[in-house]
Amino acid sequence: MMAWKAMTPRIGLLRLLTLAAALALASPSPGQAQGVTEGDLEQFYSYGTPQQPSETWRLAFGGRIYDHWMETLHRDAPDAEHPGYPRGGPAEDGATWRCVSCHGWNHDGVAGAGGGIRQMASATPEAIVAVIRDGRHGYTPDMIPDAAAEALALYVAKGQDNAAPVDEATGAVEGNLDHGRAIYQNLCAICHQFDGRAQIVGEPGDEPILGWVAANKPWQALHKIRNGQPGADMPAMRAFDLATAIDLLAYLQTLPRE
Repeated sequence: MMAWKAMTPRIGLLRLLTLAAALALASPSPGQAQGVTEGDLEQFYSYGTPQQPSETWRLAFGGRIYDHWMETLHRDAPDAEHPGYPRGGPAEDGATWRCVSCHGWNHDGVAGAGGGIRQMASATPEAIVAVIRDGRHGYTPDMIPDAAAEALALYVAKGQDNAAPVDEATGAVEGNLDHGRAIYQNLCAICHQFDGRAQIVGEPGDEPILGWVAANKPWQALHKIRNGQPGADMPAMRAFDLATAIDLLAYLQTLPRE
């Protein structure tokens, strides 16, 4: 399902060690050490579930579920296409079950697939959970456990970055390039390298270059900056304000695109 992965064996070893550590921590029982309750989730991306998860953590976690709940929650993709996914839409097979495949990276819908959810930002998380579980969407607790569904609902209600200053015609963003450069060189380049050519996970059809993604799919890039990449050891920057993420995205748009 993934289009491309990291080149460096060192990152792969880190991933294996992280997974082994998470399994060891989670092994005593579902409620010990990690604050996971029966029927809840095991989420290796952040080394388990916090005992006292902050709202910011839950928002970013919900954002990763919105992006790719199967990767985030370590669930197998359903065998058949989502029954509610429009025939002829751009996604195929298990990808039709991803929230983003219908509702888009900017929450404004996907042409030929589904409608936007920006209006749901005014709904209560409880009402959104009911929509997630309803017959139209059909996400059962076996697919998305209750705690994960609550995090997804919180993201939809409070985590949409619809006010981000992305030019809808060009995809360009204006930000503080010096600030974005400092963030990237000291944090992101550890995995992506200084030119943005070393990636961990990408979307189908993406070029494996950060500058290309930032320029051509700015809403997608912003979502992953804010919430992290499902199935990869990528930090979520939601604890920082939106302006910081915009500064970083603006700098990413200056990196090589080919």
